[in-house]
Amino acid sequence: MKHLLVAIDGSDGGHAAVEEALALAPDLGVTVTFVSVRKPAPQSLGSPFYERSLQQGLERARNVVEQAMELAAEAGIEADGEILEGDPTDEIVSLADNRGDLIVVGSRGHGPLAGALLGSVSSTVAQHAQTPVLVAKQVPTRHRQVA
Repeated sequence: MKHLLVAIDGSDGGHAAVEEALALAPDLGVTVTFVSVRKPAPQSLGSPFYERSLQQGLERARNVVEQAMELAAEAGIEADGEILEGDPTDEIVSLADNRGDLIVVGSRGHGPLAGALLGSVSSTVAQHAQTPVLVAKQVPTRHRQVA
């Protein structure tokens, strides 16, 4: 194993994926790629709302990737970042086919009914990826240890 692909979006589940990947990386001796996939802005918004939506989405994705890369640097882990646009599942699976030995994604923590109704990027990635997938569950705040 040489490379972890970590899908992040700034959510609690995304943070859990970063934490899990950074905990695994030193023992595995792997590099890490953090990927944030933003959905395309609807062109029907018209100008200037379309441009503003694009800019805000890109800025958010950059911040999420930069924060993850800073955590990796603090831990002494070699990492890079990717910002992609499109369907999150398709983009994550496609990137993993080219660069990943393990995909790490976060779980939103929806129950079975909400997950079935709303869908889940993590479960869809796990169903379609040829690469192994690790789903990092977020730990509720009340269960976290205080250091």
